Amino acid sequence: MHPVQPVHRVLLIKTSSMGDIVHTLSAVQEAAARCPQVRFDWVCEEAFIDLPALSTAVDRVIPVAIRRWRSTLLQTQTRHEIAAFIRELRAVRYDRVIDAQGLIKTAWITRLAKTEPAARWGYDWSTARERWAAWATSGHVRAPQQWHAIERLRILFSQALGYPLRGEIVCLNRPPVRSGGPDPDRSRRVMFCHGTSRREKSWPAADWSSLGIRLLDAGASEILIPWGSPEEHARAQRIAEAIGDRAQVMPASTIATLAKAVQEAWAVVGVDSGLMHLSVVLGRPTLALMTGAHHRKFRASRFAPSWASHARVIVPESAGGIITVDEVAQAWTDLQTSLHPDITRLITT
Repeated sequence: MHPVQPVHRVLLIKTSSMGDIVHTLSAVQEAAARCPQVRFDWVCEEAFIDLPALSTAVDRVIPVAIRRWRSTLLQTQTRHEIAAFIRELRAVRYDRVIDAQGLIKTAWITRLAKTEPAARWGYDWSTARERWAAWATSGHVRAPQQWHAIERLRILFSQALGYPLRGEIVCLNRPPVRSGGPDPDRSRRVMFCHGTSRREKSWPAADWSSLGIRLLDAGASEILIPWGSPEEHARAQRIAEAIGDRAQVMPASTIATLAKAVQEAWAVVGVDSGLMHLSVVLGRPTLALMTGAHHRKFRASRFAPSWASHARVIVPESAGGIITVDEVAQAWTDLQTSLHPDITRLITT
């Protein structure tokens, strides 16, 4: 089922988390490339409002504070904020509303938005993250939950807006192209995105340190290490101390500052985190370390091999296995060689 009426103004509802919003940025950029007339307004949790603004296809970011409102629902200030949000939400009539979250908490926003009933799109009953969220939409897209988030979002947007899917994901910035060597105008800083929301997604600090030393030997000028919590800060310091003087722990940073640092990096190595996914969407050469919990999904998914030519996904060889420093170093060499065929300073063991 494809819409036949022209679509110009779209309300996108994707409120959280950072990684999910970054995945959605890629889908927005692809939609903008396929349908240049489409402009987006985006409903997003207040903590992440800097991210949707990275896309030139987004005109307005509408902040929502569901996480905070839940704990203060009876307070007068909260009720005033909710009323103000609803007024802002309903200030524009939309040609299409896309609930890319698929949760009960976003279904009510979908229903409140001004649009024709048939113009509300989302995941169907069998594939929405919370099945009851499907009641809020009329256009239903089947996107199995075992697919990667990017695959699910791409098919949702393509069916809601009526364009065929083809090729790789679309980046916010142009990815690097094959050349004789790295861009001489770009610093050779490599960012290590070691922080993640779940312990099973992490990679040992000692391995990060070993990798950092090898990348410096291979031509990197500096290792930049961000952090987002006291625990991550302590780990960043351990990694930096083991690498030496050319490793720098970043100061506490806003999302906008981190996005700028990612955009300016020579390359990024990261575990499954919003920052790592942001690197791919921003077109930076990226190594994605998908540890044990992701083994089955990434071995079976259509996502991994077709993700992006400027990225490499590394998963353990078996369930419960580990990713070794040697494997990551080899992936770095393969990636740099594919982007810069004449490069001569490669990692040696």
